[in-house]
Amino acid sequence: MLVLKFIRFILGYVSFSARGGFPERFINLCRLRGITLWELKSRDGVIYACTDRSGYRRIRPVAKKSGMTVRIKKKSGLPFFLNRHSKRAGVIVGICCCAAVLCILSTRIWSIDVIGNSRVSSEEIIGVFSELGIRKGTAGNKININAVEIAALRKLPELSWLNMNIDGSAALIEVRERVETPETEDNGEPSDIVAARDGQIVILRPFNGTQEQKIGNPVLKGDLLISGIEENRDLTVSFCRAKGYVVARTERSIGFSQSSKIKAKTAVSQKKSFILDFLFFSVPLGKIPDNAYREKKEIRINGVTLPVALTECTLTDFKDGEIKLSKEKTKLLATLGFFESCTEQLRHLRIEEAEITLADDEKSCSVGGKFVCLENIGEERKKMIEQIDASENHE
Repeated sequence: MLVLKFIRFILGYVSFSARGGFPERFINLCRLRGITLWELKSRDGVIYACTDRSGYRRIRPVAKKSGMTVRIKKKSGLPFFLNRHSKRAGVIVGICCCAAVLCILSTRIWSIDVIGNSRVSSEEIIGVFSELGIRKGTAGNKININAVEIAALRKLPELSWLNMNIDGSAALIEVRERVETPETEDNGEPSDIVAARDGQIVILRPFNGTQEQKIGNPVLKGDLLISGIEENRDLTVSFCRAKGYVVARTERSIGFSQSSKIKAKTAVSQKKSFILDFLFFSVPLGKIPDNAYREKKEIRINGVTLPVALTECTLTDFKDGEIKLSKEKTKLLATLGFFESCTEQLRHLRIEEAEITLADDEKSCSVGGKFVCLENIGEERKKMIEQIDASENHE
């Protein structure tokens, strides 16, 4: 349907009305003489319809035979438009130039998007493709996709797979990042499991080595929990790398203090300038400082990025100063800082008890907390060669 409308616009058509006489005879004669009518409707005895230019030229004899009076309502289409503006050569030249530009741009890449990446930035991937000749404005039909994919994969060792698809004027790069395999530790060196903090043992599960403590025992930092010495059946000993899981009940204290006076930079003035980007052309609209903050705004229509973008460059002048916070804001910042510290230090712990206190005055606000936690206090400590030799001599 859209193609038919486009063809009718290119060839031109006429909207007309016909009244009086015999409408049925008029329509039948038009059909017999091959005059195409569409959007045919009748209102108050008047017929309204559309026909092409050649059909309207042949419709006069038909209207005369059927006793109808035909009047033109509207002339539409490219031929009538050119006829109305035949004396304005600039308009016609502009239309032709616009059509030529659109035809050329339809074969070029307007936008490049990347999906599937998390660790490797899209800017880095697009930069590698730009080095290989894939950038905005590149002719899509001249790209050897397979060769570009292989070359880009060699320059991006963080990726295990990538694929580039060109759909019209949009290039979509799909990537898959390599899965990082954890480094395997050397199991040949003997070691012990010692306490990383003071606490009371709640769970003790030795996987390799000899258990040196019991559940319920209090331990201090550095106490031996699982020994890397195993006794064999023949009463000899062997050294191994101790492994195990030791959970203890520990106590932690966290505090955060916030002053009511803070140092801050205040903006004094701002200067803005712009850069107009079209495909691979960049036109600065004014003087662009090197240290200006840049924000690029692209135009997207139906998920497709157009090759036109406006970059706003903002240069802000600051001055150093000091800000006096209100009592409520000081409490708020102290509380936020305290909870950030708790999140960082207690992230992997199970809290059994917590006691939080807040103290404030005109100058500062302090938030503190005491926590009773369950945590894995087992810490591996390698055996020194002197220790091993001393054990062997003792045997």
